Amino acid sequence: MSAEPPNAEFNACEENGHVNEQAADASAVAESALTLPRAVSSLPLSGETVALTGTLASMTHRDAISMVEQYGGRATHSVSGSTTMLVIGEEGWPLEDDGGASQKLQQVMQMIADGLEVRILAESDWLQLLGLDDHREEIRRAYTPAMLSRLLDVPVRMIRRWARLGLIKPVRRIGRLPYFDYREVASARRLASLLEQGVSAQTLEKSLAELSLTIAGTDRSLAQLSLLVQDEKVLMRDDRGILNPRTGQRLLDFDAAEMSLEVFQPGLSDSTECDAEGDDQLEDDEPVSLPFSSGQIREERQMSDWNAEEWFHEGCRLTEEAEFESAINSFRNGLSLLASEMSSIRSGMSSPDDEQTTLFPDPADLNFHLADALYRAGRIDAAIERYYCAIEAAPDFIEAWTQLGCLQSEQGQLELAETSLITAISIHPANPDALLHYAQLLEQTDRADEAVSYWKQYLQYDSRGPWSDHARNRIAKSEKTDSVML
Repeated sequence: MSAEPPNAEFNACEENGHVNEQAADASAVAESALTLPRAVSSLPLSGETVALTGTLASMTHRDAISMVEQYGGRATHSVSGSTTMLVIGEEGWPLEDDGGASQKLQQVMQMIADGLEVRILAESDWLQLLGLDDHREEIRRAYTPAMLSRLLDVPVRMIRRWARLGLIKPVRRIGRLPYFDYREVASARRLASLLEQGVSAQTLEKSLAELSLTIAGTDRSLAQLSLLVQDEKVLMRDDRGILNPRTGQRLLDFDAAEMSLEVFQPGLSDSTECDAEGDDQLEDDEPVSLPFSSGQIREERQMSDWNAEEWFHEGCRLTEEAEFESAINSFRNGLSLLASEMSSIRSGMSSPDDEQTTLFPDPADLNFHLADALYRAGRIDAAIERYYCAIEAAPDFIEAWTQLGCLQSEQGQLELAETSLITAISIHPANPDALLHYAQLLEQTDRADEAVSYWKQYLQYDSRGPWSDHARNRIAKSEKTDSVML
């Protein structure tokens, strides 16, 4: 593989993810559309004076300005009386660094209140107006955690944490591989960033309420905001009692109070699981009411009493906080308890219908996360062994096969790496992560001609990530070589 690629799986290279370009808007001198008639033209933006706000998901502001002019409109740097259209970028929300709604949006909303005709379009609706369905589909496409990591410059571990918290929900699963809505993840990233910078939750809530007047989907972001603010404090009730979704730990029940908070129920594992019938489509989680006591919440159970599931979530928490050796010990405790609990069932000491069995984590998930912690701790051989254990427990574990191939390649075990990556592709041929790494492996082994086919397949599913230009260059180079030979 290339010397310093933005790795699709591992934290060591996650920081090299794509950073969205923030090209400056270009100003265009325009006469007032209030006094001059609009030109008659078949171009969809003919006579329109267009302003842009927020970060665009499909292109840079510079490219969008060119697009406006190409389709008959005039782009402006700021909002004025001549503005007839405001396009809102869909990578996160149009929020300023102080948490307020963008100045351009506020100005346009005031203009509308004053009776002026100004259209506000979400980026995807603007692309549809221009007939750019390919661009529109790109920002509406679902992405794997690794793809999102590259596109949004967010570590994979953070995306998995958000999924465990319920901030984001998979729109579908293929095998054990989750796919997430790009815009929902971008929204979570923006809200989390603003909170970390010290913006108050009250300010963000007010801004989202303002945005809801013109933009659909802000209700989901309000739910995300609630979970981000609460984080450690959020508790939720499910059919097994009280759960802290941040750590996955079970708490003693407490009396319901007058206050309740509506949030979405997160899953108990940050790895993917197929349902009992093998349906790849995940049904939407229902919101649950979380009663909070006005008094003190009872103490969490002692660690000596934790079950395997609690140790599993503790390991996930410690991994997120880069406490890798402690995380490894937590995962090993979970595996030990899991083996003990399963042994008791096999020996007849406990019933398989016992409620305790519902608290068992998936052994494949435990081994997968243990392997990840071992890798981050620099223990690559041990990590490889644990990925094998995860695959033995779940042969369709696509992410485990892919990461195993990456580690084997890193260790110079190229034939084994090829077998692992080909297996991942055979399970899910449309998996861009495996296609990317296999194309890299082919180039590393001087099989660039074979790699072209996989670069082409990769571009079908990830045409805007940081590796997409590399893929196009490789394809173009191959085609140029072929034409010269002819």
